[in-house]
Amino acid sequence: MSITGKSILKTIVYYDCLDYPLTKEELEFFSFKNENGPAKDDLIESAGGFYFLKGRGKLLKIRKERNELAKNKWKKALRAVRLLRFIPYIRLVFGSGSLALGNTNKESDLDFLIIAKHGRIWTARSLAVFLLNFLGLLRRRGQITAPDRVCLNHFITDKSLHIPRKSIYTAQLYARLAPVTRDEKLIDEFIKANSWISNYIPGWPECVKNQKANVINYNSNIRSFLEKILDTKFGDWVEAVFRKYNLHRIKNYHLTYKSGGRVKADDDSLEFHPDSPELIILEKYNQKMIGLGFEDLTEDTSFD
Repeated sequence: MSITGKSILKTIVYYDCLDYPLTKEELEFFSFKNENGPAKDDLIESAGGFYFLKGRGKLLKIRKERNELAKNKWKKALRAVRLLRFIPYIRLVFGSGSLALGNTNKESDLDFLIIAKHGRIWTARSLAVFLLNFLGLLRRRGQITAPDRVCLNHFITDKSLHIPRKSIYTAQLYARLAPVTRDEKLIDEFIKANSWISNYIPGWPECVKNQKANVINYNSNIRSFLEKILDTKFGDWVEAVFRKYNLHRIKNYHLTYKSGGRVKADDDSLEFHPDSPELIILEKYNQKMIGLGFEDLTEDTSFD
């Protein structure tokens, strides 16, 4: 594998914005698509099995420290998922964000992407929020930082697996998802529904499957029993009540958005990222690329 091509440089620069040097294996899986033309040989350095921009060797220590923090946070995340297995209609749980990447600091919360049964997304999230909040494990609205608290900020359904937001940021974010529960068929469907990621990261089809996360036993007789009760007109009524209640709360909750933040709430997707760092990271990436003399590798930061 050449480490001087533009696609490798683009990948290393992107992760430099996250203060995260990459291994050769990570570059093989997560490198951006091939870009025409070579990069300069002296822009990239390597040490200890990691690749990074020249002069950024200090990132090796930062990565190792954050990886160690992430191991402890994963233990807490898995304890939360073992509780979520009692919640009806949750079909698949991914670790997401800095947790999945292993790039956490002491203040990092625990992000999950959850796939719920179509037609029961409001029930699944509402009951999950109630349980984790009751146990003091949930990040609450308005908290600036919530170390080791679960952040249930993204639900989709098994009939709406496509992620519409497309950028190098979201491509890397979802390529890094780490399955915590196993449903190979649903994972394959998720990968197929988001084939657009291959336009950014050619290794995408194998990325999620090769993520190294602890997979728990997600079987639960309690969940099965609750679903039998709720697979009825009574369950339809419960879903409608939760839907109305949550939409009312969302409408009346005054969110302060960072530039690039987004909130979406409907029967297909519940996404609460009012303080998404996407635009900040993309602008930082563009400035680094311009500084290196590769303006042709910058990214559009105008979103609908």
